[in-house]
Order: sequence, then structure tokens, then C-alpha cells
Amino acid sequence: MKAIKYVLMGVLLAGFSATANAQEEELNAAINAIKTNAADKGDLAKTAYKKNKKDAEALMKVARAYFEQKDTAGAIQFANYANEAGKPKYQYAPAYLLLGDIEASYGNDGGKAAGFYNQAINFDPKNPEGYKKWAMVYRKISPSQAAKKLQEMKAMCPNEDVDAITAHIYMLAGDEKQAYENYKKADINKLDKAGLNEFVRCSYFTGKFEDALRAAEAGIKLEPRNPTFNRLAMFSNYELKKYDDAKAYIHKYFNETDSAKFSEYDHFYTALIYQALEDKANMYEQYDKALELVNDSSMIKRHAILKSVSDSYLKDLEFEKALKYYNDYMACKPELNSDDYEGLAKIYSKNADAVADAQKPALISKAVDAYRAMGEKFPVQAIYAAYQCASMNNKLDPNMTKSLAKPDYQKVVSLLESKADRDKSENTILKYSLHYLMSNAFLIDKNKSLAKNYAEKILAIDPEYAPAQQIKDLK
Repeated sequence: MKAIKYVLMGVLLAGFSATANAQEEELNAAINAIKTNAADKGDLAKTAYKKNKKDAEALMKVARAYFEQKDTAGAIQFANYANEAGKPKYQYAPAYLLLGDIEASYGNDGGKAAGFYNQAINFDPKNPEGYKKWAMVYRKISPSQAAKKLQEMKAMCPNEDVDAITAHIYMLAGDEKQAYENYKKADINKLDKAGLNEFVRCSYFTGKFEDALRAAEAGIKLEPRNPTFNRLAMFSNYELKKYDDAKAYIHKYFNETDSAKFSEYDHFYTALIYQALEDKANMYEQYDKALELVNDSSMIKRHAILKSVSDSYLKDLEFEKALKYYNDYMACKPELNSDDYEGLAKIYSKNADAVADAQKPALISKAVDAYRAMGEKFPVQAIYAAYQCASMNNKLDPNMTKSLAKPDYQKVVSLLESKADRDKSENTILKYSLHYLMSNAFLIDKNKSLAKNYAEKILAIDPEYAPAQQIKDLK
């Protein structure tokens, strides 16, 4: 009896195995036909459905094959078949995931896609894919709500790095600050190349240079020739004032990475590194390369590079070159401000301080012209500009014998004297302007009465001001 029993079992198992093999062959035939867009793919898919109508996993394979071929009708049909075959019926999470993918990829209703993903979460709360996909589509509606959903995943899927995923969501939403806040909490040792790339960029562009360097160095360990990691390691070291370390990355970035093209911004930053190291030859060479490459669409603008070059030459007391580049800077900057005119005046002023007395008047005159232009173009700076004009002329006439500064000091007094809400700095400017006029009246014009009048005005501002008190006490 036992022998007969085992023979019967073997026959049954063999029949079952043959049936299973036939089903798998028909399933694979349908999938291959879909992938190759064969003419009989529809018929083969129907056959696969009839033979596998109770096998949700098998039906999902057909659905995914249709989806991969962008056949949304076939994908939806077989996802619904799989959902019906699932146990319990219509609670098959993979089907809802695929339906969500179809809507997210080819539809225009993000809310509908999110609804499918939410169903997947409800029926399989420990599968992280539903949360991730929901967050990806919902980030377009509300990145903060997407982040909140991911916190739900944290409780159900403790092995997932929720902080890194949340950071990625914010990065896609263009919120680099929130991306940084989440990436800094993530385990950097678990981030892949893409995650580290986002971490280094959001850190750098939000001014978190230590974390940018940390992420860049971690990325370089994964891909030593990666240009982004080497580039931002160089930039971050510069921002952290680690100039020797930054210099080491110059060679690595330009010679040992897979970057096919270097930008004007690369050369500009490299010039700044050499400038910090006082390597003038390499600095000016890099500035020249930056100026060769810069164009209207560049992140760094031509006028910004020209200003840096001018500042460098001014620091080196090469006034002619400083002036040349500064004039070029002013010529190409779209909108000049009062600081730009003052910058021009300062070049002339510093040049005047460095030359013989015979050459000073022409240079100071140009500095005064720049300040006058500043006052005319920016009336809000009229008082300051007049005060600086007076100060410049004072350099040419320190003993007041020609009273060169007098008109401008008089202008300062006329503009400030009647102003009721003067601040501390304005009071200081007014006091020293009155001091000049007081001294000029007493020493040059020999007008003691007028000098005493100015003294009274000074003492109203600063009762302890000794020079004014002395004039006031004169008999």
C-alpha cells in the first residue's frame, strides 16, 4: 500500500511541476513579446492572464513589462488584475505602487498619484517605497508635507535613512537650506555618490563650508577623479582660510579629475587662492583666464572679476593698472552705485599719497571730481560727498592759506545744520566742518566774531570740545 501511495504522490507532483513550468513559459513568452513589441503580444498576454489569474505576483510582472514599454493601458489593466488576485482582494500594495508610478510618469494629477501611493502604504505600511514615492510626487505641492510623511516612514521602517531622503526631497524642491538641515543629520557613511553630491552643494551654497568640505572629502573617497567633489573641496578650503589645502586641490582639480571643461568661476576662485597665498604671478594668470572665458550667462560677472583685479593691483600699489581695470569695471557694470564712485576716488587719493608733491594736485583733483559725481548722482550721499571733497582739498592746503576746502565745508554745514534728526556720525561730520570754518575765520580771515559764532555752534554739539571753548573764551 505504501508503495502505491508514494507512486501516486510522485505522479501528482510531476503533473503539478509540468503545469507550473508551462505557466512560467507562457508568462515569460508574454513578457518577452511585450518587451519586443511583438505582433502577438496581446494574445500572449491574455493567455498568461488565463493561466495566472490567481497569481498576483505573476500578473504584476506583465504589468511592469507594459509599464517599461510605456504602454499605460496594458500596465493599468494588469495592475488591476493583480490587485483583484491579491489576498485580501483589492489590497495588493505593489499594484497601487505601479498605478501611482503610471500617473506620476504619464498623468497630470499629482494628487491622484499620491492617492495610489497612500493606498500602498495603508496595505503594506512596512514597505518604504510607498512613503518615498508619495513624498516625491507631493513635494511639488508641499515639500514640508512630503517631509512629514517621511517621518511616518521613520517609525515603520527604522532601517531607512529618512533624513537623507527628506534632504533629497528638499533639494528637488529647490530649498537648499532645508536640504542642508536634513543632510547634516544623515549618516554620511551611508550616502551614495548622488547623496554626497547634493550634500556638498547644499552645504556650500548655504555657506556651511565645514560640512561642504566633509561631504566633498567623503565623495572623493568614493570617486577620486570626480570634478564636483574636488572643485568644492578646493572652494570650501578657501572659504575656511585653509589656503595651503586649497592650493593642493588646484592641481588635483585641473590635472587629476574627469572634468572636460573648466569655467571662468574655477579660474576666478583659483586666483583668489593664489592671492591669499600672495602668489601674484599665478593670481594674475588665473584672472586673465577667467576674463577670457566669462560671458553674459556666467555665474560670476565680468565686472566682478575686473573689480578684483583692480583691487589686487591697488594693494600692490600699481596705480596705473588698478585704474585701468577699475575704469573697465565701471564701464561694464550695469548699475553703478555710490560705492563705485568712492572706489574710483580712493584710487586717485592713494595714488596721490604715494607721489611727489608736484604730482599730487592733478590726482586729488580727479578724486574730488569722483566725489562730486557721487554727490550729484546720489543726492542721499550729498553731505558725505561734500565732506570728502573738503577732506581731499585739505590735503592740498593743510594750512588753509588758499581756503580750498572752505566751500565744501560750508556746504556740509548748510546741509546738516538745520537737520533736526542728526545721528552721531552726522554730528561728528558737522563738528569737524565747523572746526575748519572756525579756524579759517580766526586764522585766515582774522574775523574773531565769526570764529566765536562757529565755536558756539560746535559747543552746542559737544560742550567739552576744547578748541571751541578756547575761541569762545577769547576777549
